[in-house]
Amino acid sequence: MATIDPRLLYLHVPEMDRDHERLVAIANRISALVERPDFRLKDFAAELRELKAYTIEHFAREEAYMASIGYPGLAGHKVQHGKIIEALAALAAEGATKGARIALSLRLFTQVWLFEHISGHDGEYAKFAMAKAPR
Repeated sequence: MATIDPRLLYLHVPEMDRDHERLVAIANRISALVERPDFRLKDFAAELRELKAYTIEHFAREEAYMASIGYPGLAGHKVQHGKIIEALAALAAEGATKGARIALSLRLFTQVWLFEHISGHDGEYAKFAMAKAPR
């Protein structure tokens, strides 16, 4: 499967674009790992731990940024973040026993999440932030 180009997800909020680039890099590594004929659960587990930890850090930064600009959709955005964290936790729990099948599910989940959440939900606060920026 092709890798995701992080430039497709730029919001033009530099701090968040850098975070999204790192999330895309992790997603691309997971995708490459799943494609390998010598797939190892140990490698998958390490990538999943990094994805989950970085996602939590990223969401905290993003929510702090949205609060700092007075974004009115912050509460709803936090709900979306919570759902993503819950889904990652569920995949991690299943991945410990089901290995490659869960790795494939995680690859699909991260790709859909990155495109839908960043392009859609994050795009909304990015527009709000740009409208508030001094010209």
